[in-house]
Amino acid sequence: MKNFIKSNIPIIILTFWFTVILLINIRINVFRYNNFDFGKFDLGNMTQMVWNTLHGRVLYLTDYFGANVPRWSMSHVDPILLLFVPIFAIFQHPLTLVLSQVLLLLLSSFLVYLIANLELKSKVSALFLGLAFLFYPALGYITATTGFHGVSSAIPFFLAAFYVFEKMYRQDSYSRKNLILFWAMLIITMSGKEQLPLYVFIFALFILVLRRNIKTIKIAISMLIVSTVWFVLAFFVIIPSFAHYRVESFNNFAKTIGIDVSATKDVSLDNYFLGRYDAFGTSYSEIGINMLRDPQKTIRVFFGGDRLKNLNRTFQPMLYLPLAFPLLLVIASPDILINYLTSASGVGTAEIENHRISMIIPVLFISTIYAIGFLSRLFQKRKRVYQTVLVLLSFLVLSMNVVTSFTYNNPVYLWLNQALNRKFSFIPVYAKFDKTAAKVANLKVGSVLSISYLDDKDVECANRVVETIPSGASVSGPDSLGAHLSMRETYAVFPALYNSADYVIMDVFSRKIFSILNIDTGLVKDIVYNILKDPGYNLQMACGNLFVFQKASIPQVKSDLLPLQETFTYPEKFNYEIFNSLFVVDYKVPSTVERGKPQKAQIVYIRRNNNNIADYILYMTYLNVKTGEVYQAANLPSFAISEPEEWNTGTYFIEDVDMALPKYIDSGTYRVFIGMSNRIRTRNLYLGDIEVK
Repeated sequence: MKNFIKSNIPIIILTFWFTVILLINIRINVFRYNNFDFGKFDLGNMTQMVWNTLHGRVLYLTDYFGANVPRWSMSHVDPILLLFVPIFAIFQHPLTLVLSQVLLLLLSSFLVYLIANLELKSKVSALFLGLAFLFYPALGYITATTGFHGVSSAIPFFLAAFYVFEKMYRQDSYSRKNLILFWAMLIITMSGKEQLPLYVFIFALFILVLRRNIKTIKIAISMLIVSTVWFVLAFFVIIPSFAHYRVESFNNFAKTIGIDVSATKDVSLDNYFLGRYDAFGTSYSEIGINMLRDPQKTIRVFFGGDRLKNLNRTFQPMLYLPLAFPLLLVIASPDILINYLTSASGVGTAEIENHRISMIIPVLFISTIYAIGFLSRLFQKRKRVYQTVLVLLSFLVLSMNVVTSFTYNNPVYLWLNQALNRKFSFIPVYAKFDKTAAKVANLKVGSVLSISYLDDKDVECANRVVETIPSGASVSGPDSLGAHLSMRETYAVFPALYNSADYVIMDVFSRKIFSILNIDTGLVKDIVYNILKDPGYNLQMACGNLFVFQKASIPQVKSDLLPLQETFTYPEKFNYEIFNSLFVVDYKVPSTVERGKPQKAQIVYIRRNNNNIADYILYMTYLNVKTGEVYQAANLPSFAISEPEEWNTGTYFIEDVDMALPKYIDSGTYRVFIGMSNRIRTRNLYLGDIEVK
């Protein structure tokens, strides 16, 4: 046993740190999922594709515009997801994908160790480089913050393919078993994303240049043929052939919400993402030709903005050693060019926080390993110096990865540092309490308290909303709920399908789809108004920033009046100032409210002068007198129809508020407040007590 431990100390150390990092990643990802940090884009989409595959719809998902389409219509070809179907069939949960990928990526550290030991013939150097992989800043972002992506999952398979080939070459043994394994790893790698066949193509060129013999020439030629065919099929056949689904989907979406179909030209392109390179053209050939014709412009775009900073953050942890072995570094050129040549404003693809750096990482480590070998061999005649340089360079790479992990806030090590400072107390509390406000004696109507602001992400509310949605129902909802509600045929990002889905979940703060398409966010108000007036939808519950509408089996009669009315005269009964000259002059609140049954309240406001109330929103706060628990919900009319900052002075505004208290809150006596907040300042005006049954 002692001999075994002694001879395997490097692997034991690497296994120990791998286990620590794995456990931290599991903790972070579970917390992020429970905190609704993973949305429809992209974990929800990935989960929906795998779930749909289990139900006979291979890699189908609901696109940006509400249509259920095959993945390739969204300009991505990543059938690597099929690899995860068997395990997902057993554990049907979005985190199955995330944690499976985390395990695969962290196991890649052992492949880095094997490649380093094969090339450098030093277990100590191999250990340092395997540990460096676990410390690499960008890897921490991929494993802890980006959820799941096919391109990230391809990392270990590319490393495995490289290791298998190098071992075959060095041993001059090309057995059928090894060749099958090699090709399996290559095929899985190419299935990770549409550009990854280019990695295999350039890898084949590397073999022809530096690993050429009769047997490897045959392997390389086969790789060139297969990768070329796959690349051409993905980019020039599959993606353009399925683009019409995207165009049809967008046209229907545009018609539904009333926008011009020319509002976003990217949708009609053969590849949706070609719009990111708009400075060079709108087609593959035009973009490629213009990049070559105007090298100055290409260089300017490549190094423009914060690209130099991103390059530094990518290469600095590796001490720029990959540059010393360019024949391997060039394998990553497809993603380096794709990420650094984007010209569209507001599109960030080169950051280390982005999953698009994924396949650059294994190439960086392989080229670093071979660069260390190359530089060390300059001292090969002096064995001691050679060994010292070998180990020293490997140790310096590890050291720099440790330093930059903390410099660039690698979330894994940031969490570890914070957890140690907190003695590992990392228990999230979602419910809000204000026991001080609950215990204020003889509180008078009209009193103003500073209770907490309305959350833009109320986690308890979001959990309760998810629980209310039946498994088979179609949903139009915010991106934030998209991962939790992904295991269904249809989950569209609101406002797509807002007038046809079984459930419409509205987040008053969400603007994702409008931002993606560069559409005026003011359209949200029109859509919210349409839902409020639609007799085919009933409000089921409202909490925090979320409102849940259910399609009615029988259309309901709704008033023609807007839920926010403007009038120049009103008999004032009170004169309670909330904040900055916004006053409540009358209100009606029911004395008893039954959970799960919406009831109406009415608030009458007047803005006495032009004091600044920009960015303030109005909301209701319900404070449990016994427990101090706070429940809040935004006022939808004053958000969707006319915000307080738009109200004229001297004019009265009558707002009808739906008090749709959900079933999950406790019964009892609640203090009711009308709140006003811009997150910096918060005021809550006390209106009296109600009994909740």
